[in-house]
Amino acid sequence: MPAIINGLFKGLKLTAPKGQLTRPTSAKVREAVFSILGPAKILEARVLDLLAGSGALGLEAVSRGAKSALLCDRSPMAVSTLRQNMGKIPPEAQEKIKPLKASFPQCFSVLSRYGPFDLIFLDPPYADRLLPVQFLTFAASQRLAAPGATVIWEQDANFIKNIDPSQFLPWRLTSFRRWGGTGAAFLEFPAQFSPEEQPSEPAEPAIEAET
Repeated sequence: MPAIINGLFKGLKLTAPKGQLTRPTSAKVREAVFSILGPAKILEARVLDLLAGSGALGLEAVSRGAKSALLCDRSPMAVSTLRQNMGKIPPEAQEKIKPLKASFPQCFSVLSRYGPFDLIFLDPPYADRLLPVQFLTFAASQRLAAPGATVIWEQDANFIKNIDPSQFLPWRLTSFRRWGGTGAAFLEFPAQFSPEEQPSEPAEPAIEAET
């Protein structure tokens, strides 16, 4: 059973959705991701947890001081589960969190009502190779990302490692980490960007494997 790792809700046990439609982020990966982000990226951040599953990533962020979190999933069972998990935290903290049932990519325009976001968790099924780039393109063109926003894209490590970074410009791939078959790309949105601008070539990311 997953649990909140740190912050106000440390140790809180979370319910995970049943079945094979969701792929919960392991506690090891979740702890590593938040350690890499550090408090400066989390405190007072407006968070989007896309394909949230149990809501563990968004709830972890709020536990560590995020200003708000939109927990979005297309599975009715997942949304029901994350609502259960929301009910385990204090009412004043629940006010910072909004669950949303929506299909992808049809719902992208709906997300614009709640943005912009400073921190985005993107955790699609391993087989869904199109959604991440679709989302990153939409987020840039529709100002869903705040200036300097960070996306943590978790998926199959080999797929992320080998994808051409020019596919998701103007996002800049700053780092890539892997834990076995799981990879996480850390992407940064420009502090200043106009959709009409022609983005420059991306810098080489830092690639690290962790055990």
